[in-house]
Amino acid sequence: MEWMTAINQLIGHIAWPATLITFLVIFRREIRQRLAAVTEVKYPGGSIVMREVERLEAKIEDVAVPATRQLPAGPTSTALRSPHSDARLAIAQMRLDVERELFLVSRHALSRSEITGWPVERYLEELEKARVLDPPLMDSLRDFVAVANTIVHEARVPEAVVQRASTVGATLVATLRHKRLVLEAEYDFSGHGLWHMRRDFGLRENRYYLWSAVAASLPTFDYDYDVYREAAERHNARVAREGPKGHAIDVLSLDEFVSVLEFRESELLRIIGLVRSGQGWGDRDGAIEWRWPSEWGNIGWTGPILREKVYLWGAEEDLMRTRAALSHYWQRLLDARRSEVATKERTG
Repeated sequence: MEWMTAINQLIGHIAWPATLITFLVIFRREIRQRLAAVTEVKYPGGSIVMREVERLEAKIEDVAVPATRQLPAGPTSTALRSPHSDARLAIAQMRLDVERELFLVSRHALSRSEITGWPVERYLEELEKARVLDPPLMDSLRDFVAVANTIVHEARVPEAVVQRASTVGATLVATLRHKRLVLEAEYDFSGHGLWHMRRDFGLRENRYYLWSAVAASLPTFDYDYDVYREAAERHNARVAREGPKGHAIDVLSLDEFVSVLEFRESELLRIIGLVRSGQGWGDRDGAIEWRWPSEWGNIGWTGPILREKVYLWGAEEDLMRTRAALSHYWQRLLDARRSEVATKERTG
């Protein structure tokens, strides 16, 4: 089990924020119910009114992206322990995550040459002017930052308030991260030539070419079908507005997306097996380049499977995330098929 030990160690260094956010988003309703009896909390030297947090909770119900998946998901995250016994440290991390995500969104969406070192309010103001993010989300982020600052700087804020604010923060960070990933993927659709080398995806060979493009771009989408689909639809809507000078992107079905994930998994297992067998990857033998199935026809291009973290642990991390996505989407497909069967039975 050396592989699993290595992955667990790797996750311990890089994945705990995503794991905590996943837990809080998934169980946010249960946590809220447990804390629902708390409406106002007072402590020596001041007070904090829970109704402010409740108003923020009500607001984020309208702005949050449905928490269908927050990677890493499935078995890769279940064994991870909470990174902090003190929820205040989690709030501080979420406050930093909000600032980081706003910076990354600004880097892609704003034409300003210098955006580093801005305070959070400056990011929010500039993104609001550019109409990059919806006003309700911007207002919720402002409110959360204010609450988080109070919690971080006031040690006497009761734990019940901190926990409830953590649930709100997890939802907002997840929503902001989703929107950032969509913006980055949309930018990739517009600027990367890989998406524009072939046009008629109704043809069998061209369809598999599209599969190859998605397989290579899965890390850009964070292995997330909803990010991929939303970004493609936004790109296509913009192309429709601009006229014939643009090129629309055909969107894979969820079944096809799962097949692409399975292919990426098989390629990762292949290159990991080379290292474990002592053969290594070499410098010029193209060992870590894609090897498209013969039934896909003439794809016409190849390239490295790993574009970043080109070492064994990088491949193992990629495999972990690919399998987490597969686990989620297999279940999603199964649920959809069960629903279809139940509907047919009801309608006779």
